[in-house]
Amino acid sequence: MNKKNNNKTYEQKGFSFYAMRKLVQHHQHMALTLTFNGHHFVVEGITFDLLPSNTRQFATEGSHPSPAFTYTFHMVEQLPPNPAPGESWEQVFDHHDIVVWRNGSLERRLLATGTSPKNYAVYEERDSNQADIWFLSSLQSLLRFDTVFISTLSMERHLAPLGNYILHCAYLSHSGEAVLFSGPSGSGKSTHGNLWAQFVPDTHVVNGDRGLIYRDDDGKYYVSGWPVCGSSGICHVERHPLHAIVFIEQTPDNQLIQEPTVRLFTRLYSQLTINHWNKEATITAVDWITSLLNNVPVKVYGCNMAPDAPFTLKKALFPTEE
Repeated sequence: MNKKNNNKTYEQKGFSFYAMRKLVQHHQHMALTLTFNGHHFVVEGITFDLLPSNTRQFATEGSHPSPAFTYTFHMVEQLPPNPAPGESWEQVFDHHDIVVWRNGSLERRLLATGTSPKNYAVYEERDSNQADIWFLSSLQSLLRFDTVFISTLSMERHLAPLGNYILHCAYLSHSGEAVLFSGPSGSGKSTHGNLWAQFVPDTHVVNGDRGLIYRDDDGKYYVSGWPVCGSSGICHVERHPLHAIVFIEQTPDNQLIQEPTVRLFTRLYSQLTINHWNKEATITAVDWITSLLNNVPVKVYGCNMAPDAPFTLKKALFPTEE
């Protein structure tokens, strides 16, 4: 990733970047509220019409009085500079599309996109409740993409402490209950999910690529919709009790595959959105996965992609319907 962000423009104008921050914050913007599972996130500095289409389903205009977190967007011609060596921010992760620094419990991210990565935003936390986001105005059109917008908010970082985790899966509703087909890209989870929607009565796809899992006050696990839905284009705001998670593998015959719990743990860990560079967040995620495995059926299903492939699994998951 190109991590060279020159600050000469600000210096030549005779004021520091931090003075610029205060100046920009004086501007008044319409506030929006994103809501996931009853948790409210206020977004300032952008208008409703700039939101991606799927994200709009989770948004309302105006500021919630008791948000879990508040973001303030600043559209700028140049991104702020990276922390210099020896400053309070310590770099802890470097990938082609994200660089992460930490300052105690606070986090700062430089975000990029494209096969030839181009930096488009900087996310920096002021405290445990607020963050600033500087977004290049020349790349404002990227905000139309749900993946970019949600990544800019670092939403997974703030949902995990609330017990909410994003699973890479095809999220289906069958008879009012959530069945999640998970696995790496190309495993066949979307294809198998579409077979269920086509051939199994009282079944439909809620989200073709993600589901947000959480444990409610009643002790039960639920799944809700999520703005990011991959290439499926299917994104609905629905909440259903979690019936089962099934990892899909392609095999000549349709069969349930028995695996030890440690292997199921590894499968879940690999498909959840977890900030691995954060030790505390990783430990919390490990505990959360362990609890999930103790309370929710997690299975592996080897199947072909024939029209009758769903029915061996359906019989195992919903025996009373047979």
